[in-house]
Amino acid sequence: MKRLSFVMWLLMAATLCQAQQVKILFAGDLMGHMPQHNAALQADGSYDYSPCFRYVKDYVQSADLAILNLEVPLDGKPYSGYPQFSAPDALAEAAKAAGFDIMTTANNHCMDRGRHGLERTLNALDSLGIPHLGTYRDRSHHDKEHPLIINARGLRLALLTYTYGTNGIPVQEPNVVNFIDTTEMLRDLQVAKDKGADFVITLIHWGIEYAVKANNEQEETARWLLEHGSDAVIGGHPHVVQNFTLDANPNNKRYPEIVIYSMGNLVSNQRDVNTDGGIMVELTLTKFRTRGIITQRCLYMPYWVYRGTVDSLYQYYIVPSADAASNPERYQIEGNDLNALRLFDENTRKRLSACALPSGANIEERQYTPFKPKATKGKTFSTVPTATNNFLRDKISH
Repeated sequence: MKRLSFVMWLLMAATLCQAQQVKILFAGDLMGHMPQHNAALQADGSYDYSPCFRYVKDYVQSADLAILNLEVPLDGKPYSGYPQFSAPDALAEAAKAAGFDIMTTANNHCMDRGRHGLERTLNALDSLGIPHLGTYRDRSHHDKEHPLIINARGLRLALLTYTYGTNGIPVQEPNVVNFIDTTEMLRDLQVAKDKGADFVITLIHWGIEYAVKANNEQEETARWLLEHGSDAVIGGHPHVVQNFTLDANPNNKRYPEIVIYSMGNLVSNQRDVNTDGGIMVELTLTKFRTRGIITQRCLYMPYWVYRGTVDSLYQYYIVPSADAASNPERYQIEGNDLNALRLFDENTRKRLSACALPSGANIEERQYTPFKPKATKGKTFSTVPTATNNFLRDKISH
């Protein structure tokens, strides 16, 4: 029996040696309300948002690739919150330091500061060395850099992103914003295929704000994307966690096609029920060289935004909600804040557990444990160079 077990172990090890694997982490909307900026303001006039990521940065850094939606222009002073945002560059810089590698910019606030805000945001992200997608200086810039092709641990990934609109603010020529348009999306999906993508991920800004269930339009759009070449659809905008599914396109026989309709907020000042947190989605892809197929494993981790004091510092802290609900002393949360935390955690986990298919299949919850960054050297991913995107980025290591 021991000999058989050893042989099986050798076979599994040999199989894994013939596989390429990458772990991708997705997070929701990175907002920038004025109370957040006020909390981050330092005595010397600079801004420090790093405490926000104190409890989740090791988890973010454990991924090979981490992606969020930057839902604020970086248009410089005067800084502003809702309804027309402008955040300090330090917000994106802190997210990068916490381990986020790529930021999407196609959302309903990308035109809040007009053409200047759109272009300054791109310049700021470029200066910080943060790859981005969704808004572009002109059509030539768009055509060269969208889809964004990523080489990650031997897998070739294509990232696409779109938004339903820009709050009625027109896009000024020659700027380009990726809108949800089947003609444009079909062309982009074909480009991804032509460029040899192993896996295509569509990041999409859609739906009705504060609705905890996806609407028919979201479901139909997701199905269309899956039928025309997208392998997974990851959504945001409603500022609450919506349902998800492994079966948005039942006719597909390759593998479960994952649709996350909305991850909620990554961090914001919103405090109403369901808006005060979100989920991170962890997608692990394994490509077996000998068989040429890809398998997936998808997990989610709920988190809550604690607007309060930890170790005498008032800030907006992203805390893993399940662990914080069970061990509030670890995060110095009590009273009404603890009640709100537990309500968010209970509502979110109950809502997502109800998404199970009749077979019982569902996206699993990631149980929080202290995460440590991978001790890797060199590059874990790189963008594919183009005429305007000629850089390779190291994964941040700490």
